[in-house]
Amino acid sequence: MRLNHLARMATCVAMLVLLAGCAPKSYSVRHPVPSENLVFGTAPPATAITLVDARAPSDRVFSSGVLPASLTVEGAPLDPSGYLARNLQAELVSRGLQTQVGNAGDALPKLEMTTFRVQNHRANGFSPFVTLTFLGGDLVTPAGKQRLGVFVKRGKVPVWSFDEVIEPTFNQPLSLATKELAAKIAARLHGARSSDADVDRLTAKIATRGDDSYLDVYALGFTNNPKAVAPLAGLARDPDEYVRLAAISSLGTLGANDQLDLLKSIYRDGNLWQDRAMALKAIGDLDSTEADAFLAEQQAALQAKAGDKEADWTLQIVRLYL
Repeated sequence: MRLNHLARMATCVAMLVLLAGCAPKSYSVRHPVPSENLVFGTAPPATAITLVDARAPSDRVFSSGVLPASLTVEGAPLDPSGYLARNLQAELVSRGLQTQVGNAGDALPKLEMTTFRVQNHRANGFSPFVTLTFLGGDLVTPAGKQRLGVFVKRGKVPVWSFDEVIEPTFNQPLSLATKELAAKIAARLHGARSSDADVDRLTAKIATRGDDSYLDVYALGFTNNPKAVAPLAGLARDPDEYVRLAAISSLGTLGANDQLDLLKSIYRDGNLWQDRAMALKAIGDLDSTEADAFLAEQQAALQAKAGDKEADWTLQIVRLYL
């Protein structure tokens, strides 16, 4: 019996070692590169945005998961509110909106950041290292509050070292989250959108397909231009996983309420969790009475499955909006 017990313990230890796969305790990430060649067609007056860190005490761990590791940027621990303020400002300015984003004061417009974190997962030593990036808050203006949410899912199997996961599972999702939030703020504060020519350029580029085509699909959503809805709807069932997820997400970013039935069908019939999860995220983005009712209905059903990994992950997305 004792030998069997020791054998089981040895097996468990071996499995843990295999799962970790020499995973580091810290990753060094970079600041995002602001968007290029995607200037909004409006030039509103200079705007100052106050960013308030309104995260609950229980939601202040920025990096967590089955392989816990801290994140640093420029040699220092990543400060979520400072990181977001700096890069949100850089993105808005790069797109032609003269904007200052600061962490002091209470002036409007104000972004109350309620969620900003990265959660990782890895099923075993041969499976992808996956990150789920969540960003959310309330944009407060004299007209009231508007809830904004962002969710990005990425994964990479490290072959030689865990350094290979930093760009696809940390840098790119953090960049996309910042860019999506910037596009949503620009739309709500200024009605800002990119030109039809930008939509045509990106659509033509996506048709040629490269390794990073999914980034161009996300960029279609960041145009805030309704002309991008049709090509994105066509990509929402694309065989390429990350192109497909980017298209589904971007329909929400554009507020494509005419695509609600498509998003519902993806949520109900999608074979993969990530497709269903991204569809629910996009439905939350729509911010309509029908979309909110559907989201609340799914929240109740998911809460009944508490403890199930995928249900718990999906509930985290729903909570960005409800």
